[in-house]
Order: sequence, then structure tokens, then C-alpha cells
Amino acid sequence: METKFEFSFEPILDNDIEAFENEYNVNLSEDYKKFLLHKNGGKPEKRRFKTADGTITSSVMLFLPISEETDSNLKNFYEKYTLSKIVPPNLIPIGLDPADSLICLIIGEKDQVYFCDMDYFEEDNELKDEYINLISENFTSFLNNLYEA
Repeated sequence: METKFEFSFEPILDNDIEAFENEYNVNLSEDYKKFLLHKNGGKPEKRRFKTADGTITSSVMLFLPISEETDSNLKNFYEKYTLSKIVPPNLIPIGLDPADSLICLIIGEKDQVYFCDMDYFEEDNELKDEYINLISENFTSFLNNLYEA
């Protein structure tokens, strides 16, 4: 199923993704890289989601682009949240909800998608595991399961 977007960012190339991966020594999942090449972030028409346990419902307000045409991009969010250890080092922020909580992708062995509830983050502290909830087992199923309110 093709996910439709209200808008997306300027197209990127494979070498843009490779440069990001090399700069931060991360390996993004193949399905997420395909998404970046196809859409490079943006705002999906269907944007509602629930965590896997059904306890949280929210919306994707923005998927972060890899390019720097906006300050809300992968590089800035990776540096702000992952490198500064606000979220665990195996998570990369890939999107935002309306309350500025994070949608994160696990880096490495899997490509699970998580909701990081930033309402419970206290300054100069890391986000506790209890506020990091699994949304989907992989990025493609996360996209395919987005729905309208």
C-alpha cells in the first residue's frame, strides 16, 4: 500500500544516506532508506497510530528529512536526542507527534519503531524506559498501519 503525503521534502540520493550513516556510524534499515529515497520525510495524509500495547494513540506530524532544508531534520534530532543521551543510543528520532514527542527507529539488528513520550522527560535527564513504547515491528508495517482520525 502506498502511503500518500500532504508534502515531502526535496529528493535525496543514496550517497546522502551513506554520508549520514558514515558520519554517525549507524546502519539504517533498508525499508527506511527506501522511504527516505522515495519521500525524504514529510507529512503523511494518514497519520494516526497506536502503540503495540494499545495504551497510547498519537499522530505523525512530521517525518524528519535527511536534508537540511528544515531545522527539523535527522541530523539535528540525532545530535540533540541520541548523541546527548536523552533517548537510548540505539534509537534515532525519525518523526514528531503534535506534542513534540518522538517517533524513533531502532538502529542495527531490527527496524522496530518506538514512541518516546517526551512529556515525561526532565531536563538534563534521560528518558526512562517506561516512557518508550513499541509501535511496530518494522518501519514498513508502521507506515501501512497509519490511519485517519
